[in-house]
Amino acid sequence: MEGEYIRSREKKILHASMVGIVSNTALCGAKAVIGILSNSIAIVLDALNNLSDALSSVLTFAGIRLAGRPANRNHPFGFGRFEYLTTMTIALIILATGVFSLVQSFRKAVDPEPSEYTWVGLAVLAAAVAAKLAMSRYFRKSGEAAASETLKVTASDALFDAVITAATLTAALVSVFFGDVSPWLDGVLGIGISAVIIRAGFKMVMSPLDRLLGERVDHALIEKLKKEISADSEVKGVYDVIIHDYGPGRKLGSVYIGVEDTMSAHEIQDLTRRIQSRILGRYGILFTIGVHAMNWKDPASRVMYDRIMDMLKRTPGVIEVHGLYIDPKDRTISFDVVVDFNVKDLEGFRRKLVSEVRDCYPDYRSDVVIDYDYSTS
Repeated sequence: MEGEYIRSREKKILHASMVGIVSNTALCGAKAVIGILSNSIAIVLDALNNLSDALSSVLTFAGIRLAGRPANRNHPFGFGRFEYLTTMTIALIILATGVFSLVQSFRKAVDPEPSEYTWVGLAVLAAAVAAKLAMSRYFRKSGEAAASETLKVTASDALFDAVITAATLTAALVSVFFGDVSPWLDGVLGIGISAVIIRAGFKMVMSPLDRLLGERVDHALIEKLKKEISADSEVKGVYDVIIHDYGPGRKLGSVYIGVEDTMSAHEIQDLTRRIQSRILGRYGILFTIGVHAMNWKDPASRVMYDRIMDMLKRTPGVIEVHGLYIDPKDRTISFDVVVDFNVKDLEGFRRKLVSEVRDCYPDYRSDVVIDYDYSTS
C-alpha cells in the first residue's frame, strides 16, 4: 500500500516536472527574443527567470528519481531526503537569479537606454502572464495531490513570475502610450522584480533546510497522535512523541506510553502492536513504542508520588514529568523530566533534581533522565 502511494506520487511529480520544463523553456525563448529586440532589461531578466524555472523543473525531475531509489544496506532509511535537497537547490538558483538581476537592473537604472516595443511583443507578454497563472494553479494542485513541497514551491514561483511579467507589461504599455518619459523606469522595474525574486528565494530556502535540520513537528499532529494512542483504555499517559522525517511518505516515530505495572508482557505486546498498526494505517508513520510502568495507585507509594511530582513541577525549567515509578522493594525512584531549551547544563540540572529527591527520601536511589522539549509544547 505504501509502495503504491509512493509510486503514484512520483508519477505525478515527474509529469508536472516535464510540463514545467517544456512550458518554461518556451516562455524563456519568446521573452528573450522580445527583450533583445526591444532593448528591455526587465524582459530579458524575466526570460532569465523562466530559464531558471526550467532548470528547476529539471532538478525536480532528477531529484524525484533519486529520492525514489530503494533503501539499501548503507542507506536503510532510503533516499527520500533527496527531494528536500532538490527543493533547496531550486530555491538557491532562484535566489542567485534574483541577485544577478538586481546588479543588471541597477546598471540599467543608472545608465538608461530607450526601449522600443512592438504590439506582437506585448501580446506575447500578455499571453505569458496567462500561461504562468495557469501553471501556478496546475503546480499547486499537483503539489497538493502528491504532497510535494517542491511542486508547491514551484507553484509559488510561477505566481511570482506572473506578477513580474504583468509589471513588465505595464511598464512597456506606459512607454508605448506616453513615450520615453522615464528612461530609467525599465531599470527601476528590474530592481523591483529582483527584490521579489530574492525575497521568494530566501523563503523557499528555509522550508527544506528546516526539514533537513529536523524542525519541530506540527503541534496539531502531535496532539492528534497522542489522542489516537490514548484511545486504548490501558494507556495511562503518552510521552516523548518524536518523529523523524526521511522524506515524503517516509516517516519513523518513537513514543512512550504509561501502563499499570500489573499488566503482563503478553498484554503489553498486544497493546503496543495494536497501537503501532493503527498509527501506521492512519498516518503512515511507523512507531517504536516504549513503556513506562506506573504504580501511582498503590496507597504506599501515592503520598511519595504526589510529593515528588509537586516538587518537580515547581522547579524552574521543568515542563513535564513522566514515568515516575517508585519501587519500595529495590528502594529506587525513577522518572523522566522534560526541560525547556533555556536549561543548558543538562547534567548539572539532573544532579540538582537527584539531590532534591534524596533530601526528601534519603533511603532511596534516584534514576533521572533529562530530555529537551522535542514535542511537548
